[in-house]
Amino acid sequence: MREIVGLLRDLVDSSGVQLKGLQQLLLAQHREGPRPPSYQVLSDRLRGRGLQNNASLIYAIIAVLAPPERKEAMTEEVRQHLVNARATLAAGSTQPSQEPTHDSPDQELLDVLRENRDLRSKVERIERRLARKEKHLQALRDELAAAERRAPAPSVDPARDEPTTVIPPFPDEGVAATRLADSDIAAATSNPSFAAAGTENGSGSGSSDAATVADTLGGIPDFEGATANALRHAFDSVLDGRRTGRFDPATLGKSEKVYLGAKVTHELTAAWGFPPGQETTDLPIGRQQVVLKFTTGSAWTITPGEVGRVCLLVSANDERSCWSLGLIRIEPGHLSRAANRDFKRTLSAAGRQAVTWLFHNAHLPENTLLHLPAPLREKIFATEVSQRGSQARVNNLFRLAQGRLLNRTTISTVAMTADGPKRVRTAREALRGDGILVLGGTNRQATIARSLGLPVPRDGEWVSQRVTRRCPEHGDAPSIPLSDEVWTLAGPDDPIEEAPSLAKLW
Repeated sequence: MREIVGLLRDLVDSSGVQLKGLQQLLLAQHREGPRPPSYQVLSDRLRGRGLQNNASLIYAIIAVLAPPERKEAMTEEVRQHLVNARATLAAGSTQPSQEPTHDSPDQELLDVLRENRDLRSKVERIERRLARKEKHLQALRDELAAAERRAPAPSVDPARDEPTTVIPPFPDEGVAATRLADSDIAAATSNPSFAAAGTENGSGSGSSDAATVADTLGGIPDFEGATANALRHAFDSVLDGRRTGRFDPATLGKSEKVYLGAKVTHELTAAWGFPPGQETTDLPIGRQQVVLKFTTGSAWTITPGEVGRVCLLVSANDERSCWSLGLIRIEPGHLSRAANRDFKRTLSAAGRQAVTWLFHNAHLPENTLLHLPAPLREKIFATEVSQRGSQARVNNLFRLAQGRLLNRTTISTVAMTADGPKRVRTAREALRGDGILVLGGTNRQATIARSLGLPVPRDGEWVSQRVTRRCPEHGDAPSIPLSDEVWTLAGPDDPIEEAPSLAKLW
């Protein structure tokens, strides 16, 4: 099994994925099947312990980490090693057993020696990789220096005697949500700052490539809505509130944040109708592989291998309920001088200027629990309420968050169960005594919500509100006849009356 262990270690090392990240990738690939091994078991298997009895894990690691062009060859290589290992084991079992002698080395000592040898090999591999990256980095530095020598001198303001540069900022909290109309995307991709991304090296192909990507995206039906919903689903999926009760992206661990980027790529690829790319961050758009870069902040890290390629920059902020999307063809002059230990760099001022933003702070569907006032959340999840069970928490949610749309994810996160609609039906009957209506997305209930001036729920959404029988003091307040009486929204001074039964309206 030594050859298989070496192959898997090389594969993990070259991918740059830590064991926690590998475990998340295995979970994502086998969400409906058996769960991947624990961190300790996975560590033991990659050391060779028990690996001969876990061929499925070997093939699963190859499936999530190996480059597409090497998967078949590596799978065949592993299969042959496993066949040879079984043949050797069978041959050894036919030999007469021998009593261990006192001169045999201790097994624990052998394990330590083997581990030291593996560590020495790993250090040598890392040193070789580092030398290659240093060589690549020096080449990029030389290319950047040559580009800077060719660049024209910046304009100088005589009054200030210093260069003046206007850099469009990344969209922030003070910028209203805007988007380019589909008919204007082609014009946007031909503006001077965007064209500079393709002509810096004396060629206009970069601008043409990026314009092709923009045209392709502009042709997707309801592109804005599909993108927003895909980002919302990616956040909700990684938070996994139904199992964890979490709703705040700030509570995600480091490996989960890495997985969030992969999940965003997967959801956007599906929402836009593109097949998977060659790499986990690639999208085949307009007959080319476009790099998709995602962040929850305002900075993207660019690897040396992504220089010269068209990048689709996506950001999403759950706290501000907004997202942005831009296009750029990365050139050496677009990157900062400083790099991290993996030789990744961020966009420089020139790089930010070269981005063409197709969307600025577009609306991201609200994370309801995240945006509820903290005191209100504390009451919903209060210990004395939770002690009475998940149904009590759902009842409390509809009682305290009146007048707000609550979706299936919100209900499942509060209940920490998958049967959200059942919990809603139970809450609807339980809260009638408090005068509270719980309205869903059916045609009749949506009509009631609209008539009362409430947010109109769609399928998979609900809204709650206390109502009372209408009297002259309510004036011309919105109302609706239900069960032979007219009802309107209750005010603080209105008495509590049992709400009409929605089951008797049909």
